[in-house]
Amino acid sequence: MDISTLEALKPTLISYQTLTLLVLFIGIVWWAYGKRRKDSFDAIASSIFDEDEANGTSSGTEQDRAGANKK
Repeated sequence: MDISTLEALKPTLISYQTLTLLVLFIGIVWWAYGKRRKDSFDAIASSIFDEDEANGTSSGTEQDRAGANKK
């Protein structure tokens, strides 16, 4: 196999790579937005707020009106 053969196969290989990545992207989007995982993703997304409510305290520092942290 010489260089000219590889150069001739290059567009075909790029096409297969593009198709593979497109199928992979669609599969990841389908998995992420599937109905079976919505409840678990919502629970994970709101878990950061559950910890603050359970302790009854705020984990952050006090902020002034501009949003900067006070010392």
